[in-house]
Amino acid sequence: MPLDDGDKAAAQVVERAVSRVARRTRLEYVLRATAGAAATAAVVPPILKAAGLRMSVIHVLVLLIAAIAALGWLRRRTSAWTQQAAADRLERTYPVSRNVIFTARELVAHPGRAKPLVRLRVLNEAASILRAADPADVVPLAKPISLFSTTLVVLVAALVMNAPQRVVLTSRQGATVQEAFRTPPRDIDVFATISPPAYTRLPERKLTNPDRIDLIEGSRLRLVITGIDDKAWRIRYSTTALPATRTASGLSAEVTVAESGYLAMEPAASIAERRLIPVTVTPDRAPVIHIHQPGKDLLVPDEKASVQVAAAATDDLGLQSLELKYTKVSGTGEQFEFVEGTIPLDLLRDSDLAWKGSAALSLSRLGLEPGDSLVYRVVARDRRPGDAGLAASDTFFVEAAGPGEVALAGFELPPDKDRYALSQQMIVLKIQRLRARERSLPRETVEREARAIGAEQRAVRANFIFLMGGQVEDEEEEAEQSHEIQEGRLANSARREINLAIKYMSHAEQELAAVDTGAALPSARAAADALQRAFGRNRYILRTLPVRSRIDPARRLSGDLAEAGSWRRDVQLATFDLETREARAILVRLLELTSANHPDAGRQSIQSIAALSEEALAVNPASAEWQAISKRLARVRDALSGKRSGPELLQAVQEAATPLLSLARKASIAADTPATTGALRSAWADEVRRR
Repeated sequence: MPLDDGDKAAAQVVERAVSRVARRTRLEYVLRATAGAAATAAVVPPILKAAGLRMSVIHVLVLLIAAIAALGWLRRRTSAWTQQAAADRLERTYPVSRNVIFTARELVAHPGRAKPLVRLRVLNEAASILRAADPADVVPLAKPISLFSTTLVVLVAALVMNAPQRVVLTSRQGATVQEAFRTPPRDIDVFATISPPAYTRLPERKLTNPDRIDLIEGSRLRLVITGIDDKAWRIRYSTTALPATRTASGLSAEVTVAESGYLAMEPAASIAERRLIPVTVTPDRAPVIHIHQPGKDLLVPDEKASVQVAAAATDDLGLQSLELKYTKVSGTGEQFEFVEGTIPLDLLRDSDLAWKGSAALSLSRLGLEPGDSLVYRVVARDRRPGDAGLAASDTFFVEAAGPGEVALAGFELPPDKDRYALSQQMIVLKIQRLRARERSLPRETVEREARAIGAEQRAVRANFIFLMGGQVEDEEEEAEQSHEIQEGRLANSARREINLAIKYMSHAEQELAAVDTGAALPSARAAADALQRAFGRNRYILRTLPVRSRIDPARRLSGDLAEAGSWRRDVQLATFDLETREARAILVRLLELTSANHPDAGRQSIQSIAALSEEALAVNPASAEWQAISKRLARVRDALSGKRSGPELLQAVQEAATPLLSLARKASIAADTPATTGALRSAWADEVRRR
């Protein structure tokens, strides 16, 4: 049955789009087959040559093997560029069509399989989708072309290496082009002077033409570059330009280094001569403190006991002080009182890097009474100015047995007992401490401590909400509906005070999350005052368990159908690892720039490789692996600039690509075996194959 006149225009659009995809698919497979033939031609000659065959025989055999392999591979894949396969590929590229394209192609071939009205609608919908379709999106040829170019480069390099005379350029014109892009070597010298911070008491170091620079955080780095011409040179630390001064000895610049990066020195007119030096910064670590005795929480029989404390501290550069700090906690409920103090330690200095200290905690001298607690920790400080070098040990707990408690001397607290008393008064005290030190602390430290106090405030608030049986929005309405408690509950103000305290706790938590201690302190104090008012009046027993809620079966599958909508899963990245993604991008760019027919040739290619070298170093300047990759990319740049022959260029590219390929494969997933793939085929695929 022929097509109607109204169907022909849409049918032509469908046939034209499917044919273009089929032709482009055929070209893709031809490129892959040619690349495979070129790879075969590069690998087979050394094997045949080792067998003792003559070169003329080797050439004939290589041509036959490559041609047979390429043609045989293409013949087995002729179904990949049929009209049906092209329609399937269009469907996969444009899933919005929902099988309309495949159906339209079938109706063009067999018009009688559908009614005219249905056929017209299907063809028109398929044509509307395919008019905006781009065959390049359906069948991208960038990878096949890149593979084809790379294998040709490998083939040419193999032919050059196996030739009787290893000549890179065989014509005068080629030699002229090679000389045009030759970059003359520069005999520049780099002198680096490293001045560590004064508090470290480390000597100054001087380096000449270093491959890498290692220094302590906060060191002053001074550079002097000699042997440069009169052109303008730039010096950068990573992406930050450094002010350079030209003196009689050369070009000089200074920088105070706070984090790992790299030095980049280059003429302003060209980046092809860029020189990179990675800089690895070792941070000044805070002291490490351990309390060896008693090293656990204790419950002592009475307040007359004495606890012996022994601790040790180490630092990477040197200690300045070591002392024992304590907080005495007395009271109950929210009527806590906190008294802080410091006890000097008897110090034994093994060296500037390792100290030991001991002291006796006399509970009676500290004024403890039965039921009181003592929280202590050892605090050390290194030689850095400010509080950046301040560190504390784990906090331990000593409690004097209260009335009715019996404990042997040195009895350890049970593990299920809370180690720290979560109290709103303690939250207020901690916010006050942080506000007193806030101006002298780095912003990162303030944010970390504020968030920690916010977490404790959230725990206190959660405990009160749990004891109240859940959070109630309208206390009076909830009380009127309850028959569990006497009518006097409406007049009981304790519950309202606790709810008010919970509200203030929420405000304090929000302000701490925003790192605004000035706004958090009044809210925390207001919460503590409300709790004191609640516990100072007539109280009642609070519900300890919330009411269990049940699912209403009548509300299942309910809702407005008009609000229902489709959902599509967002496409995730192949990997979330930054180094893996950067390695793949740099590897692809390297292969493109070094291919035989890449349009970015000559000096532009040299500059692009120089830029790749810096990009690799910027991924992780402190990593020895990325430093080695950057150095190998610089060798590729030197080879392109004419300092090395053709085989050495290929070797330089291979050396640079090997570690990049290893990183690129880090997050890869192994392909399924043919048996597994066959087991997972759908019933639809099996049915199509039987037909």
